[in-house]
Amino acid sequence: MARVAFAYLLISAFCCLVTATFDIKSKNNVAVYYGQGPNQERITKYCADPAIDLIILSFVHLFPEQANGNPGINFGNQCSAESYNGPGFRGVRDASKNMLLKCPQLQQDLYECRQNSDKKIILSLGGATHNYNVNGAVNGTSFANQLWGMFGPAQETWTSLGKPRPFDYLNTTTGDLTEFSVDGFDLDIEHPSLDNSAGYQALVKRLRTLYATVNDKPYYLTASPQCIVPDANLAPTLQTTQFDMLFVQFYNTKDCSARKWISGNPKYVPGGSFNKADFTFDAWVDWLATTKYSKGAPIFITLPGSNPAASAGAYITVAQTKSLASAYYCRDSFAGIGVWDATYAEMSLASGKNFYQNAKATLNAAAIDKRISCSKRK
Repeated sequence: MARVAFAYLLISAFCCLVTATFDIKSKNNVAVYYGQGPNQERITKYCADPAIDLIILSFVHLFPEQANGNPGINFGNQCSAESYNGPGFRGVRDASKNMLLKCPQLQQDLYECRQNSDKKIILSLGGATHNYNVNGAVNGTSFANQLWGMFGPAQETWTSLGKPRPFDYLNTTTGDLTEFSVDGFDLDIEHPSLDNSAGYQALVKRLRTLYATVNDKPYYLTASPQCIVPDANLAPTLQTTQFDMLFVQFYNTKDCSARKWISGNPKYVPGGSFNKADFTFDAWVDWLATTKYSKGAPIFITLPGSNPAASAGAYITVAQTKSLASAYYCRDSFAGIGVWDATYAEMSLASGKNFYQNAKATLNAAAIDKRISCSKRK
């Protein structure tokens, strides 16, 4: 069985591809979550859409302590019911907890995504379920090593032991096995830890150490906090090491939400003054400035893609999104718009575009809007 690295595939196909390169310093990035939408279409559709710059695969929803020694993954209708056998946890094996699902369709689709686009694909840990946790620094470090072995660059020390690589793609016609590595990991921790975040802190510190062992591509460490500052579930972890991007969820908490900003600025005109209305973008910038490692980290204003994507009243329209984005576009830390999620965004149509496509159009328009004065445009 042949094992093919993506670097070779990308180089050999370079003459035939015309793709935009992701720029972490851009203000015009659009990030979409994928994996939990109803009746999802295949991820290749979103890889082919030029409106999207990052895809956040959601979620690794269980951790080794809860899933027989392996992480558990759930990408909705993109996986089968079959799972990899777990090694057990602390000497106890329970096959009923095996939740590292096999996703052959997703394997093929991720392979095609890498061949045909330069979109960054981040794997998110956590989500809204309360069933996951990492307890203690030792377990956090071990979990990081496991994530790197399964979803990072393929390593002989891992594959030679027959350990699972859930995203590698086997071409059943040629017998070639193509390695797939995500571009980083996201923490979407939405409930309190049981150990004062010691496990999560060890996890991110170890991931940073592992990232530093690779020179051929950047790996990103990101977080998806709630809009309240600071997010108590993530604050200790965010202070532990460098985070490259934050996808702040401005919709789950009414008091700091995008909806509240819109209600407080009914007559806003791009380039004009506005009422912050407890919207916490600037507060997040200020809080990050107090951390040792993540001062100035790019922040995405993350919004629900349609009414069904969030609680009642949380969704803001395309026109309202344009107002909000133009108000914060010139902030140094503004990085673009995040969307929950790809499937839900297709339920919101305006001017022949869905929500994330309109988000990209909004950002592109802001970049050339003479009413908005930025010292640096992207």
